[in-house]
Order: sequence, then C-alpha cells, then structure tokens
Amino acid sequence: MRGTITARVATTGGRPLGDAVMTVMSQTGEQQAIARSNSDGAVATGDLESGTYTVVITADGYQPTARVAVVSGAGPVSLGEISAARAGGAPVPAAGRWAIDNGHSAIEISVRHFGIATIRGRFTDFTGEIVVADDIEQSSVLAEIKTASIDTDNRTRDDHLRSDSFFDVEQYPIAEFRAGRVRPGTDESWTLDGTLSLRGTAVPVTLELTYLGEVDDPWGGHRAGFRATGSLRRADFGISFDDKLITGVAQIGGTATVSLDIQAVRVQP
Repeated sequence: MRGTITARVATTGGRPLGDAVMTVMSQTGEQQAIARSNSDGAVATGDLESGTYTVVITADGYQPTARVAVVSGAGPVSLGEISAARAGGAPVPAAGRWAIDNGHSAIEISVRHFGIATIRGRFTDFTGEIVVADDIEQSSVLAEIKTASIDTDNRTRDDHLRSDSFFDVEQYPIAEFRAGRVRPGTDESWTLDGTLSLRGTAVPVTLELTYLGEVDDPWGGHRAGFRATGSLRRADFGISFDDKLITGVAQIGGTATVSLDIQAVRVQP
C-alpha cells in the first residue's frame, strides 16, 4: 500500500510561501522524499510506502517546522496548512502608514572616480510613503526623487550630472522607487525588492533594509528609523558616459552604491 503527503505552506499571516522544501524521513532517519512548494504554497510528495514519517518544512529566512504523517495507503495524507514563523528576532515597525520626513532623512549615492577614489553626492528633494502591513512581508514603499536636486558639492560636476549624459533632468525630472515585497534577510535585516524608474527606464532593485526602532518626538509625532543600502548599474538606465583615461581606467565607475537613512512619521494606524 502506498500514498502521498500533501500540505500548504504559508507565513504566519497566511501568505502562500513558495519554494519551501518538504523533506520526508523514515523513523530511522533516512530521507524518503523531498519536494518543493509552488507559488500557491502547495507541496506534495511522490508515492510513499505505508508507515510513519517525520515531515520537515524549511524555507530561507524561516524557522524549520516538523510534523508527523502516517501513510496508510488509503489515499493522500494532508497536513493542512503549515505556518512558517520568520527566523531570527529582528524587530518590526508598527503597522500603519508612515510619511518620510525629508528634513531628517538622507539619500546618498557614491561612485568610484578614476579607479582610485570615491565621489559622494546626495539628493536633497524627495518625498515618500511607507505602508507597514499586518503581515510585514506585504508592506510597500513609494518614493519620488527630484533628479535636479543632486548635490555633490561641485557645481560643474552637478550640472554635468543633470545633463542628458546622466540624469537628463529636463526630460526626466522625477525618479520613482516602488516596492511591494519585503523578505526576511538576516536576524537583523530584511530584503526590500522594488523597481526604480530613472530616465524612463524601470529596473528591478534590491535593497538590504534595517529597521532602527521607534520613538515619540517632541512635537507629538511618532517616528521610525530605517537604513537601506544597494547598488545600481548606470548602464541599466541607459547612462553610457564612458570617458576613459589613457590607461583604460574609466573616469566614472559603472556601479553606484546607494545609501538611505530614513526617518518616517506615522500618519495613520
């Protein structure tokens, strides 16, 4: 007599968890089957001999979960919905809508220059909103950056960056970042998957995000702090400026590092 073991894997908030791995072991500890969940969280083994098995569910960023299944040969054995708890103790912000405080936040960008040094700049004019969902992984971010606000403490360089060789601010005055997926990273961080639209081109961007905590401010507001880092390839956005030195070293590196220090004020629970 043979049978299968089925389950649906989800987060504690009920969201289907794809790419979770079901490992089935015999009572003597030998692996009998392994299967991976689909985008709906559904997972099923192949046929198994009758017997008692230990079923372990694992997924990146989540604590392992174990169940016992008894296969009798009378048909599929359903373990129902298995909730996977996020691994680690990284804190999360309170659910609600948060407005980015431009005056107490920074969006900085850095790039290699002549291959031997780093040029740093910042965007000084931007707005944004963070929506923290009850299921933290369903949270979202929307930010708009005025590209003409680039400031590297050098007027000639800033004018060049605003030209059509780089940001082309006359034709594309706004860069927009949208994200609608947050994934567990390490015990102290998250991974924010989004899309950056710059110069009319939308490119997937991943940021490593750290939540820094919350505090009541002196003006009756409630604030949260976040730090995020990532990298961008300028060629992905059609920025092809490629002047090189005689040695062949590029004047300006092809990859830029982005660093964000964000304060946000809670505007709606």
